[in-house]
Amino acid sequence: MNVAGSQSALADAAPASSRRKRCLVVRPRKPEAAHGGDEIIYRRSIEYLSRTMDVTICELEPITKSRQILELIAGTPPEMTKFYSSANKERVSAAISKLRPDVACFFNEVTFPCLTSAKAAGINSVLVEQNVHSLIASSDSDWKAKLFWPLAIRFEKKYYGDESAELVCISRCDLEGLKRAGIVRKRVWIAPPGCPPDIVLADSAELASELVLTGSYAWWRKRRDLKGFAKGARLPFKMHVFDGLAREILGLADESPDVDWSAKIRFGLVTDRFVGGFKLKALEYVAKNCIVLTACDISPEFQGLPHADLFVRIISDKDNLLHVIEEIRREPDVVRKFREFKSACLAQYAWERCLAPLGEAVQASLSAARPA
Repeated sequence: MNVAGSQSALADAAPASSRRKRCLVVRPRKPEAAHGGDEIIYRRSIEYLSRTMDVTICELEPITKSRQILELIAGTPPEMTKFYSSANKERVSAAISKLRPDVACFFNEVTFPCLTSAKAAGINSVLVEQNVHSLIASSDSDWKAKLFWPLAIRFEKKYYGDESAELVCISRCDLEGLKRAGIVRKRVWIAPPGCPPDIVLADSAELASELVLTGSYAWWRKRRDLKGFAKGARLPFKMHVFDGLAREILGLADESPDVDWSAKIRFGLVTDRFVGGFKLKALEYVAKNCIVLTACDISPEFQGLPHADLFVRIISDKDNLLHVIEEIRREPDVVRKFREFKSACLAQYAWERCLAPLGEAVQASLSAARPA
C-alpha cells in the first residue's frame, strides 16, 4: 500500500468540517515499466484529487492463472478475473479500517467487486470505469469475444447499476454502451483523459504520407488486431512505431525512431477493431500533429469539433487507408484546417477540464448519505 498524503494524530482529532477529507484510491497494482493509457489516467487523477484531499492508494494484487480460470468458469468476465479474490477484498477492508476515509474511489472495473468492503464499512464511493466490457464484446467481431457478452452484462448491471456509488465513465462511447446494456442511472459523470503536451506545428509544416503507431500492446485484443492489420502487402509509406512488441508484429527493425513532430502532419493509426474506453493514443496523435485513422468508430469523442469528419477517419482495410490518405491529400487548405481542428481538440481535452467531472463526482459522493 502506497501513501500519498499523511494523516497525523492531530488531524484524526480535528472535526470533520475543519480537516482535509481523506480519500482511499483502490487501483490494480502497477505493472513494471507500465506506459499504457490506464497508468496515465491513474496518475493524473490521483494528482488532481491530491490537491484538495489526503489520498491513500491501495493496490490490488493479481491472482494466479489457475485461479483466474476457476473464476472464469464461475461466471466472472475474463478481463475481471485477474484481481477477483477474497484476499483483495480483505486488503481493501484493512485499508478502510486503518485510514477511515471519507470517500473511496475505485479505479478500473477490476476493482469494483471490492465495493462491497466499502459498503460494509459505510464508506461513500466513486466507481471510475476504464472499459465497458459489454460494449467491447458487442463491437468485437471475434465470435469468442461475443461469448462473454452475457457475463459482462451481468457484471455491469450489478456494479454500474448500483446507485449507492457515483459512476464516472471515461468516454461518450462507454456511456452509450451502458445504455445498450440496459443500465439507466440518474446521473453518470464523463471524465475523459486529457491531451498530452502539445507539440507546436511549424509554420512551414506540410502534409506527409507517413504513418505513426504509438501505445502499448500488452492487451491481447490490441495485439490480435495489430496482427490482423499487419497481414498482406506492406504499405508504401514510412512508418514510425515505438512499442517493441508492435515493431516485432509489423516486422520492423528494432530501433527507436527519432521524429521531429513539429515539422510535418502525419497519419496516426488506431488498429483496434473493438470499441472500448477512450483511445488515448488518438489525443496523442493530435498533440503530435497527426491525422487519426482508426479501425473502430471513435467519432463521438470528437463530435462538434471543426473539421473532425476530415481528420478522424474510419478505415476498413489497407486499400481503404490508401484511398483515405489520397483523399485528404487532395483537400484544399488542409494544413490550415488541421490547425483549427487541433486547437479546438486541445481546448476540449485540456486535463483540467477533463478531470473536473471526477472532482464533482467525489464531491457528490461526499455530500450523499452514507450507505446503509
